[in-house]
Parts: sequence; structure tokens; C-alpha cells
Amino acid sequence: MTNTTRRKFLALAAVTLAGGSAAGCSIVGGASEALGDSESSKTAPPLDKSRTLVAYFSMPETDDPNNMTGDEESSTHVVDGKVLGNTQHVAQIIGESTGARVFRIETAEELPLDHKTLSDLALKQQEENERPKLKTLIPNLEEYDTVFIGYPIWWYGLPMPVYTFLEQHDFSKKNIILFSTHGGSRLSGTVDIVTEKLADSTVISNAFTISRDDMGSAEAEVGDWLDSLGVS
Repeated sequence: MTNTTRRKFLALAAVTLAGGSAAGCSIVGGASEALGDSESSKTAPPLDKSRTLVAYFSMPETDDPNNMTGDEESSTHVVDGKVLGNTQHVAQIIGESTGARVFRIETAEELPLDHKTLSDLALKQQEENERPKLKTLIPNLEEYDTVFIGYPIWWYGLPMPVYTFLEQHDFSKKNIILFSTHGGSRLSGTVDIVTEKLADSTVISNAFTISRDDMGSAEAEVGDWLDSLGVS
């Protein structure tokens, strides 16, 4: 399939999924599910908060809580006047609930805030299988036994910076717990992708995902999910 044909296919799929909204997956609109795609509901081992990390990639398209565009509102959640990315908000809830350290995955090159420019860049990176350079890596990953990893769903998959993050760290023998935010495509097969990439880790099958439209209930939904994992 050529890139042009693939773009047309993805754009058509996005419109079908989102009921006519702008193309892109979380960068796409839709319904929500609190728990993951997997049929199994695997619990996590007991957490030692000093050995637990929450790492996330999030891309709020503005830092101004006033006069947001529709796209900006879709990518953000405002808490006490502060603009957070959707995945950032979930990561902070997990960090507060578990007492874990929170680490933000950032690219070395600043990403564009304009929605269409960002969406086009995300698709280009995916089509070319790029591995964007990261701003920093976790310097002391060996100190953690359990790592929560969060991300938005972009173009029906993992954002390419998350691939860089997974490939440039050694997660061997660690427990990995996944969470995502989306615009209609839920986890979109990403649990299987991460499980395959981190073959020497234990990836908990009970992942969490929440729609960008339901961020107001994120605290309650995350709490229920952590209870189901047995880690709250």
C-alpha cells in the first residue's frame, strides 16, 4: 500500500470511527472503555511505592485554559486552572494514588502544538517507522520493580516516541502496567505490541484506557482500575 493510499484509508477509517470528526486517533473522537482489550484480568504484585515508577507520554495542544479550540479541548484536561494533557492527568492520578514517582517522556525536538501539524507529523513518523530522539532517559531504572507506562493512541497505535522509550530502556524482569487515553479506538492492540517488545518483562494484561470525552470521571475510573489490580 502506498503512503498516499494509506493516508486515504486511515482518513476514511477515522471519519467512520469518529462519526465525521477530524482524522487521527486521539488525534480521533469516540466512546470510552475503562478496562483493557484483554479478556483476562491479571492482578499486579504488591507495590513498593519507592520501587514503582509512572512514565507517560502526553501532548497537550495548549497551555492556556482560556478560549480553547475544539482540538485543544480534546487533548487537555484543566485542573485548578492548570492545563494538563489527558494522559498526563491520568499519570498524575496514578502517581498520587500509589505514591510512585512520575516521569514524563519528552522528545528532544519540541513537538508542534497546532493540531493538523502534529497529526501529520505523527502519521509521517509512523509511516517511516521513525524513532524520535528523547530529551532524557530514566537514569536509575534499575531501582524500580514496577513501571506504569501511559500514552495516547495516535493513528491507531503507539506514538513513535513511546517506541523509542521502550527500546532504549532495559525493562527485563520488571512488571509493566499500561494505561492509555484515546478518541475512540481504545487500546488499539497496543498491549500486544508492548508485550511482544518487552518479552523479558511481565506485562499485566489488565490495562486501562479512557476516552478523551470522559476525563471528568478519570479519578473514579482510575481508582476502580487500581482496585481491580489490587494495588491501590
